[in-house]
Amino acid sequence: MKITAVTASGICAALMGGLLALAGCAKQQESTVAGPALAAPLPGGLQPEASVLDLMLDFIDPNADDMWESVAVVSTRTGVEEHHPRTDDEWKAVRRKALIVIEAANLLVLEGRQVARPGQQLEEPGGEGDYTPAQAQAEIDKDRTSFVGFARELQVATQGMLKAIDARDPDAFLEAGGVLDEACEGCHRKFWYPNSPLPPGT
Repeated sequence: MKITAVTASGICAALMGGLLALAGCAKQQESTVAGPALAAPLPGGLQPEASVLDLMLDFIDPNADDMWESVAVVSTRTGVEEHHPRTDDEWKAVRRKALIVIEAANLLVLEGRQVARPGQQLEEPGGEGDYTPAQAQAEIDKDRTSFVGFARELQVATQGMLKAIDARDPDAFLEAGGVLDEACEGCHRKFWYPNSPLPPGT
């Protein structure tokens, strides 16, 4: 991530472009970060209700956007402006958002969680060559080990942001945010739009 302007637009595109903001790289085969084993059935007859799409749109995406918007170094005509939380309450608000994303990574891999509920579709059509929710589900079913590993990558990246929040360290926060940005794009390229053109300079 460039430490210039960190806005929601670039990050939102990466997250909203796919259902599965997790991690990795376009050609990554499996995650190398130690994480949870494949999900076991929930105890007591509990069943997940929300889809992966629900988790992305209602929990992961909006909270990740708010985190990225909370800390930025912006170049303007009059100079460089630094934006970041100043008070304890402001830092606590960002911390809550990080915790939501971290715990949402656990929710993504619960046994029985589907990419989409019956009949659920994206609010906006995907780009040319993007998977449908059904196609994304098929890819996850073929390689659930990587899916779980990607969820762990998402969690580790956000834990880095949480550590920076607790240290009140905007620079470390920006750096960890870049790791999360790359992680999201990597997972999307495996499970959502593997055939899309690479961004310039990639």
